[in-house]
Amino acid sequence: MNVDSLEAVDEPFRALYEQDGEKFKLKVDGIEDTSGLKSALQNERKRASDLEKKVKGWEKSGKSPDEIAALIEAAEARELSEAERKGEWDKLRAQMNDRHAADLKAKDETIGQMRKRLQAELIDAKAVSAIAAAKGVPDLLLPHVQRFTKVDDEFNVVVVDASGTQRVNGKGEPLSIADLVEEMKANEIFGRAFDGSGQSGSGMRPNSGDRGTPVGRTTWDDLQGKDAGSRKKRAAFIDEHGLAAYNALPRK
Repeated sequence: MNVDSLEAVDEPFRALYEQDGEKFKLKVDGIEDTSGLKSALQNERKRASDLEKKVKGWEKSGKSPDEIAALIEAAEARELSEAERKGEWDKLRAQMNDRHAADLKAKDETIGQMRKRLQAELIDAKAVSAIAAAKGVPDLLLPHVQRFTKVDDEFNVVVVDASGTQRVNGKGEPLSIADLVEEMKANEIFGRAFDGSGQSGSGMRPNSGDRGTPVGRTTWDDLQGKDAGSRKKRAAFIDEHGLAAYNALPRK
């Protein structure tokens, strides 16, 4: 009924065909094209053959259709249970990870606090010792020494600049706290917090007037507060009356 090319038809019969799109069909009336039915029949036969093969396969298991359905249902239930258990484990694992992270954070915070306390102890001990040896006032000078010192990873106290870089002397050796205190002693401002040598260049102005004697009703204890206001009062008193007058103030 239909051909792709007239070459498939004998020469005497080619005139019986007419072109239909890209193919050729026989020019007759009253004959239905059964190619679609043939194709549907072939597909149905193939489906039936495949189904027969599947049925034979199930029959080999020795199980009835109901038993097979029950087995499938049980397998699906097991898969669902496994998925639920896996979800619970994932949730538990996430909780464990969160708890572990929180423990590590708390540990790091504790170590950080301990390091700060140790750093303060190491720096303060060396700084107070160096300031006392230079005849300075620790209460006034210690905060400034702390600002330019730190403890390295090996817990050595090092002197640093404003950017945190370790300082060295002219020989390339690390600057010590004692060296830093000597620099402060020679400084015009910080030098006022050291016992004067009688030379203004050392940071102390020459003694005069009532320097070295108690002033008014002020006592040594009145200036011993740890707050910033008390430190300013001490500095102002020493600047006005001298270190000797500060040391000579009466104690309560």
